[in-house]
Amino acid sequence: MKKLFFALLLFAILSSAAWAAPSMYVAMPIYNFGTVLDGYAVSHTFVIENAGDEPLEIAGVRATCGCTTTALSTTTVEPGASVELEAIFHTTGYGGRTVSKTIQVASNDPAMPILVLQLTGQVAASAPHLIAVDDAYYSLYVLVDVRPADAYAAHHLLGAVNVAPDDLSAFAATIPSNALIIVYDANLEASEAAVVTLRDAGFSIAYALAGGLDAWIQAFGMRYVTNPGEPYSLPEQVSLGSDESSLYYMPIGDLDYLFTLFIDVREPDAYAAGHIFGALNISVDELADWLDVFPEDVPIVVVSQDGTESEDAALWLINHGFERAQSMLGGLDEWIRLYGDVYMAPGAP
Repeated sequence: MKKLFFALLLFAILSSAAWAAPSMYVAMPIYNFGTVLDGYAVSHTFVIENAGDEPLEIAGVRATCGCTTTALSTTTVEPGASVELEAIFHTTGYGGRTVSKTIQVASNDPAMPILVLQLTGQVAASAPHLIAVDDAYYSLYVLVDVRPADAYAAHHLLGAVNVAPDDLSAFAATIPSNALIIVYDANLEASEAAVVTLRDAGFSIAYALAGGLDAWIQAFGMRYVTNPGEPYSLPEQVSLGSDESSLYYMPIGDLDYLFTLFIDVREPDAYAAGHIFGALNISVDELADWLDVFPEDVPIVVVSQDGTESEDAALWLINHGFERAQSMLGGLDEWIRLYGDVYMAPGAP
């Protein structure tokens, strides 16, 4: 009888040990976001629970193309606890399609080592005069004018930020290290050294504009230059640099190809509180005063707080001959939701 009792007790202990395990559970593993406009990012927070009675160890999270996830606050989830996983689906380029994006979560759950989460819905095509925040982000570069403030005030390339060479390191600390930075002065006297400073600081795609503003105006006249009606004194000979093939130089033709104008149509106080680097602060009522300054073929990204006012402004520009004007979808609210304060600067450039 005693032998039978101990055998049953051992069986119970072994059975209990066999059943003790973590269990990964999500109440709503499929999130249907309905219908969104191409360019808006869809975000959803999945709550991963440990329904088992042993610690759940999350080994990794993998999302399909177009979908990203934020880092988990912890990869060890105790029994009865949970952890949030935020997923973001970037809809840019998916217009007119029904999509389904999956996220795989790997763990030590013996019954389900891979949990599949899903974001699904319809992405509607957006109008041509709208540009997604993602596309606006990837078209952005930082144009830096290292000339004295009085020379900058007289003439500078549209969207350029005036930074003294001695202040360049502090300025660079506010820019992502993978940013495309184009530095210029009048004739490469200061910009070459500035680019060396930036490269040494880890900005691998910083360039000096070959020939500086002198070479630009010699080649293109007052295209993209402020105060085009005011005279600019060119030297008799313009130097393009000691070695035109140098990896530290950007040809002026390349900048002409890349040139994109960001116009922020918000009120001056809102602009001063924070704006995208290089964005010009021009109200809707003032746009007419700039029509003779902007070349009609220039790509223009118009920005407002939520995208409403900028859409009206972009359509106005299109109707006045600027066919490449676009409104940033969702405005700065959408930019900040996706990128935080990246490429955001206080004060006017």
